[in-house]
Amino acid sequence: MFNTVTDVTLLFSLFPLFLPCMKRKRLMVLPACVIPMHGALKLAILLMLVWCCSLCLAKSGGRCMFDEIAAKAGRPRVLALRRTKAGMENVKYDRTGSVDPEWQHIRIVVFAEDMKDRSRYCTSAGQERPTFFGETATCSQEDILTAAKRDIAVTKLLPSAVQMHMDRLLVDPITEPLVFPSFDGSVCSEFKVPSSHFSEGVPDADMVMYAAAGPTPEGVAAWATGCITLDDGRAVAGVTNLGPGSISLSETSIRTAAHEIAHALGFDFEAMNDAGMVQRIPGVRGKVDVTLISSPRTLQKAREHYNCPDAPGMELEDEGGSGTALSHWERRNAKDEIMSGISSPGRYTALTMAAFEDLGYYRGAWGSEEPMGWGNNSGCELLNESCLVNGVTAHPDMFCNETVSKLVCNSERDGLGRCNVIKHENPLPPQYHYFSDPSRGAPSHLLMDYCPSIDAFSNTPCADGETKFMRGSLIGPSSMCLKAEGLRDSQGVIGDVCADVRCDGGEVSIRYLGDDAWHPCPEGSHIKPTTTFTDGVIVCPTYSEVCIKATVVVRPSSASYRSSVPQSLLLTLFAIVYAAC
Repeated sequence: MFNTVTDVTLLFSLFPLFLPCMKRKRLMVLPACVIPMHGALKLAILLMLVWCCSLCLAKSGGRCMFDEIAAKAGRPRVLALRRTKAGMENVKYDRTGSVDPEWQHIRIVVFAEDMKDRSRYCTSAGQERPTFFGETATCSQEDILTAAKRDIAVTKLLPSAVQMHMDRLLVDPITEPLVFPSFDGSVCSEFKVPSSHFSEGVPDADMVMYAAAGPTPEGVAAWATGCITLDDGRAVAGVTNLGPGSISLSETSIRTAAHEIAHALGFDFEAMNDAGMVQRIPGVRGKVDVTLISSPRTLQKAREHYNCPDAPGMELEDEGGSGTALSHWERRNAKDEIMSGISSPGRYTALTMAAFEDLGYYRGAWGSEEPMGWGNNSGCELLNESCLVNGVTAHPDMFCNETVSKLVCNSERDGLGRCNVIKHENPLPPQYHYFSDPSRGAPSHLLMDYCPSIDAFSNTPCADGETKFMRGSLIGPSSMCLKAEGLRDSQGVIGDVCADVRCDGGEVSIRYLGDDAWHPCPEGSHIKPTTTFTDGVIVCPTYSEVCIKATVVVRPSSASYRSSVPQSLLLTLFAIVYAAC
C-alpha cells in the first residue's frame, strides 16, 4: 500500500494524532485528515485511524471495584450496641411513604486523617505510597494530591456526596457515642483512625467514614467498603479512597463518591443476599439466568419505573468481573442510575432507595428520589427482549445502530457523542446478536450487554469541551446538551448542541451560542435561533433532563466534619423562621 519513503514517513507523522488517545484509552475527536495526500493513501490512513480509535478510544467512566475490595476486607466486625425499639423490627411497607417519627435522617461523619499526612498520599510522581488495600503503588502524575484537591475533597466533594444519602435515607438514630473495636483486615486497618474513637467514641453519628486519597488502579475513580456493623447488619463505620485524578466538583465526581459510600452503607450483594432479597430466574433475553433483587419495595419501584407490572424485580449486573458484577444494577437496564457499575452523573432514584429500605435497617425519605429517563415507562419489552433486532431498536431514545457524522446528545445530557458500536474480533455470544453481522456491538467494558448507545467523547463535554470539535455549542459550567432539529450554520448541518441552561422555579431557560439573552424554553416547545445558525430549531428539554443536580455542600476546612442535619430540613427551618419574622 505504501510504496514510497514519503508515504511511510507520512504514516508515521500521523501517529502523534492518535497516540494520546492510545495512552489515555478515552474517546476523542481527532483532526485526523488535515494533511494533503493522494486519495487512496488518505482513505487508507483514515480507515486505520477510525479502526484504531474505535478500539482504543471507547469511552468508559471509572469502573467500580467494590467486590474486589470487599473480598480483601473480609466480613465487617460487629459492634454490640443498645438499640431503641424502632430498630428492632423490619420496615413495614405501605404506599403512603409515611415516616415513623422514631426514624430520622442518617447522620454521617467523615474523618480524613490520611489526607493530613504527606507520607499517606502522592506529592510527586515516582513515590511509593499505600493503596489502602494492603499494597503500595508507584505514584503517577495523576495520583498527586495537591493542596487544592485536598481542600476540594475535604470541604466540598465528600460533604456533597454524603449529603445525597442523608437527604434520602432514614435510620433508627444511635443515641450514644460510637466506640469502635479495632479495625481488622488488609483494608480497614490501613486507614488512620483517631485514638479517641476507640475510647470516648464519636458522638452524634449514625455512620462514620474514614477517607484517604491514595493511588487507585487504572480506571478506578474511587472505592469504599464497610468495616463495622451493628448486629442487624447496618453499617456504622466504613472507609473510602478517592483517586486524586478524579477529585473535582463535577456532577460525576460527587455522584461517584456517593456511589462508593453507598457500598459502605450496605449496597452490597452479600448484604442483600443475607437479607433474603436475591432471586435467580432463567431464560431472560437468552441468558442462562439472571440475578435480581425481588424484595417488596424494590419490586414495587421497578415495576413503577419501567411500567412493567410483570417485572420479577431489578436485575443486577452480570458483567465487569469480580469487582463489579452483582453489587450494581444491570447497566443495560439502568444506565443512568447512581448504582450502575460505571462512574457517571447517575441519578439517586427510587430503585436504590428501595433496595436500601429492603435491607430492613433503612427507610427511604420518599419524595427525595431523583427521576431517571433511562427505561422510564419503557414497558416489559425493554426487560424481556433484545435491545435491537436486525439492527432495529424499539427504544431509539436509549439504543442506536449506526455512527453518523453529526454529534448528538448522550442520555445524561452532559456531552456530545456518537453511537458506540464496533466490530469485535470474534462473533458475540448468540444472545447478543443484534445485527446481521454477529460481531457488531458495543464495547464489552461498557457493561451494556453489547447494546450500543450514544457515548460522549472525552473532549466534547458541555462543561469544558473543545470548541473546535463542537460547532454551534456554547461551552461552560452550566451548559447542557439539547436536541436540535434541522440546525445549520454557514458551514452546513449541525447535530445537537450544548447551551447554557438556567433552572428556576421548575422552569428552564436557555442561552445559545452568539446570543447573550436568556430564552424561556418550556417543555414541548422549541427555540428558533436568530444568530449563529441559518436554519433549524433547538428543542426544549424537560426540567428533569437538565436540572437535576447534586447540592454542593461546603464545610469548614478541617480533618473531619459532620453532616448532622439534612439540607432540605435546614431550608425548611429557615423558611419557617423567616415567615415568623
